[in-house]
Amino acid sequence: MLLMLLDDIKCNDYVTTKQYLISRYLKKTFSRALDHSQPHVVAFLGDLMDEGHIASAEKFKEYKKRLDSIFDTPDHIMKIYLPGDNDIGGEEDSVSFNINNRFSFAYTQPDTLVYKSVTFFKVNRLTHTMPEAPKDAFLNDYAERNTTNVVLSHMPLLFMPGTFVQNVLKELSPQVIFTAHEHKAMHISLDTATDQLSEIWILPPYETPLYQLRMDVGDIHEVEIPTCSYRMGTPHTGYGLAYIDTQEKTVEFTILWLPGRFPQLWIYIYVGAFILVFSIFICISIYCLKNHAGYTRMSSI
Repeated sequence: MLLMLLDDIKCNDYVTTKQYLISRYLKKTFSRALDHSQPHVVAFLGDLMDEGHIASAEKFKEYKKRLDSIFDTPDHIMKIYLPGDNDIGGEEDSVSFNINNRFSFAYTQPDTLVYKSVTFFKVNRLTHTMPEAPKDAFLNDYAERNTTNVVLSHMPLLFMPGTFVQNVLKELSPQVIFTAHEHKAMHISLDTATDQLSEIWILPPYETPLYQLRMDVGDIHEVEIPTCSYRMGTPHTGYGLAYIDTQEKTVEFTILWLPGRFPQLWIYIYVGAFILVFSIFICISIYCLKNHAGYTRMSSI
């Protein structure tokens, strides 16, 4: 099963030149990534809107409409939506019950979703909520089942241990976790035997090796996905792509790094400034030539 992951989109409804360029860039890169990967599931890991947590009801509808138009996805692909702090608050302020319900209503879907033999659990660290585990599943018996438990969370989990994270790991027994928020591409492993982090490494930008993780060795893997919008100010942006093989008990993943946008924008600025200066120079030259020609004719009379 192929899973495509997106984070930190931050759509707005107003269309300035900058916002238009960002939207056009996102729409084009997403379309190409979608055609290239042909995923079965697309997961939006939060921060879909820039000011969703303080937007009016009308603004929120406009944000959602614009987001849906940018990330146009065929109906046969499962889509999973998670709220981020920019959607419902929670990072510097408390999460409003009404704002959280508004997002849930706009993207109505259960917190537990199943695609074939993969179960997705939507965990919300901002509100400290998680779905209940299926009562009839032997969740800790990985090796005997051709199923995979995947936790999706906007906020990182393993790097920030606590009672909530411990409950998530105990109740949902994930083999792999996909998170976002930090605008980095990272991999973290937790050794369940020692309850200690065993591996931490940052994925190098603009390199796209296919990383493989084993899900039957007792480790829990967390993969952080970078932002896909250069509006965040980070030079390294991309989409996450993961292939989950429940038979072989493996997860293969990579980052589809997007082309650097800031060098292109600086080139646009330099070229635009050059054209402007050159145009002014030409206009001044033509004006001077006309005046000089007029003075010459008068002297000949």
